[in-house]
Amino acid sequence: MKRTPLALLAALALLAGCADLKVQVQYAPDAQIEKLTAGVPLTVFRFADARGDEGDKGDAYRVGGVYNGYGMRLSKILHPTPWPEMLARDLGVGFTQRGVQAVVVDDRLYAPGSAVSTPLVVTGEIRNFSTENRWAGYLAHVSGVVRLYDQTGAKLIEKPVSARLRPNDEEAQLSDGRLLLERLLNRAVSEFVRQVVTDPDLTRRLVAER
Repeated sequence: MKRTPLALLAALALLAGCADLKVQVQYAPDAQIEKLTAGVPLTVFRFADARGDEGDKGDAYRVGGVYNGYGMRLSKILHPTPWPEMLARDLGVGFTQRGVQAVVVDDRLYAPGSAVSTPLVVTGEIRNFSTENRWAGYLAHVSGVVRLYDQTGAKLIEKPVSARLRPNDEEAQLSDGRLLLERLLNRAVSEFVRQVVTDPDLTRRLVAER
């Protein structure tokens, strides 16, 4: 999608400032998520940060950047709290809305075989968690590998999940570039959560373990 003149002006304003930008992700439960009539409880653990250079090798506050035409970063985009903790809590909310009792452990990674109180465990690694402004346009991308374990630590499912979004028509009209970046990231997080909690393979396990 081509940028509108307003969006282009917003991009130029961002580039001129070169200061770090702050965005806030506020997950809103998706009314389209269908409830399960039966599903076993699970524990959601913190996902590992596997973004590499995109995340400044472990900066849990960095969630994107603004870049020039040569790919050089002009400013960072930051979240006020660590995004791995936030994502674990958002997944917990998503599973709860799905009708699944969820215990959230957002302060540590899962070690297969460690004691948990639920029949199933959801965890994984995140390879992209960003909202960006480049000369090619705006983009938000949340992706990674989701893993489901049973209570003994046996891995039941491992699969990639990706939410990669460009501005929709409404967002493309925004004159506030920071707000556009924020809204894009919010939509990407919501889409990632929706894909995980409604995944057909994972859903079959949730119901089968009952």
